[in-house]
Amino acid sequence: MAAALLTVALLAGNPGYGATDPAKPEPDRRLKELENALKKGEIEHEQIKQRAAALAQQLADIRNGMVTAARAVQEHEETLSDLELQLTDLGALEKDKMAALDLKRQQMNGVLTALQRLAFRPSEALIAQPTSPADTVRSAILLRDVLPKIQEQTVTLRAEIESLSSLRTDIARQKKKIAATTQHLDAEHRRLSVLYERQQQLQEEAEGQRRDTEKRLQAMASEAEDLRDLLARIEQEKQRREFEAAQRAAAEKAAREAEIAAARAAHEAEIAAARAAREAEIAAAKAVQEKHDAEIAAARQAHLAEQQAARAAKEAQDKADRAARDADQAARKAAADQQQAALKSLRTFSHAQGAMPFPARGRVVTRFGQSNELGDPSKGITIETRATAQVVSPYDGQVVFAGPFRGYGLLLIIEHGEGYHTLLAGMARIDSTVGQHLLAGEPVGVMAASEGKPLLYMELRRNGQPLNPLPWLTARKTKVSG
Repeated sequence: MAAALLTVALLAGNPGYGATDPAKPEPDRRLKELENALKKGEIEHEQIKQRAAALAQQLADIRNGMVTAARAVQEHEETLSDLELQLTDLGALEKDKMAALDLKRQQMNGVLTALQRLAFRPSEALIAQPTSPADTVRSAILLRDVLPKIQEQTVTLRAEIESLSSLRTDIARQKKKIAATTQHLDAEHRRLSVLYERQQQLQEEAEGQRRDTEKRLQAMASEAEDLRDLLARIEQEKQRREFEAAQRAAAEKAAREAEIAAARAAHEAEIAAARAAREAEIAAAKAVQEKHDAEIAAARQAHLAEQQAARAAKEAQDKADRAARDADQAARKAAADQQQAALKSLRTFSHAQGAMPFPARGRVVTRFGQSNELGDPSKGITIETRATAQVVSPYDGQVVFAGPFRGYGLLLIIEHGEGYHTLLAGMARIDSTVGQHLLAGEPVGVMAASEGKPLLYMELRRNGQPLNPLPWLTARKTKVSG
């Protein structure tokens, strides 16, 4: 506004303000350019809304892909845990067999040493040695009976050695399976990370385009209003100068007529003096009347110009307000439609008993009602997971809390409707935000990468009262301790 007033002042002080400067665009031409730009901006805004709808569909597809990838990650984690348990059992079996073989080897060493000493002695030495004949006979009988048993134990020992060799082959094969499964798990983790980054990128891109378009439209509307005000003031200044010029012309004309009347009165002598005086009075009255009429006409024109400028400014403001309202209504409608679609997609939670997936794959180490480390009955269950295990939403719902909470660490609360809530704690990272609508199986966080076994705590509550989550979860082969 200050720039517009300064421009008016400079134009008023410049006698040649009416001349067109080719180096600077005229305000009315700039105003037309802005109006055309506003129309193009509205078309572009509509196109961006359509692209936003397409991006929303892409986001929905990505979310479904994230659910599938998270399910594959959890399946690989569970398979890897089973393979590691089998490997542990095989290792324990190998130790037992090695200990049994060592014991048998020690026993056989003693027997074979004694037999070897007897074999090295000739028959004459047995007769001549200082022992009774009965002892000599018993030694011969013992030698005859022991040899077949030694042969049998030798066969058994050979079979045990072959079994141990086969067991070690199974252990090596199991380790290869674990390595292959670990590679698949790492690949699924990377794919899930790429999907999550793509989701964030699409959301930021759509939001950035919408904000940039709205800012550009507002800036153009504001500039158009300033230009309309500037043009109205320039028109008022032009009318004022024309009015002053008309006043000066009228005054000069009156002066010339007065001189002519005076000369004619002097030439016609004193007889025409009275008539000249009357004419002079008439001329003066006429000049006053003309001046008055000119002032009234100028005031009327200025008033009309002000009304036109105010009407143009109001129309521009109404148009800008209408565009802003339309954009705001469209954004609210899109948000309401998205929220309505999310609410419609929520299935009835009370019918989900026995069909909910586990939030993470692992072993249930603390059951509902079992005493915890403080001696109090547990209000939920605790699942022992793998390091960096994937955590998913057990059912459709909306995130109502996500962040640190005293005594729980990172806490995630999901509202499912009908008064049901799920509480998940123990994660190293939460990938969901408050207000986000989740699908069953959609990834919501990751467990810690510690050397020990991370623990995921889960509670199921209805109207604030804890319920046993196990009957609601899908029956599966995960071991439950306690």
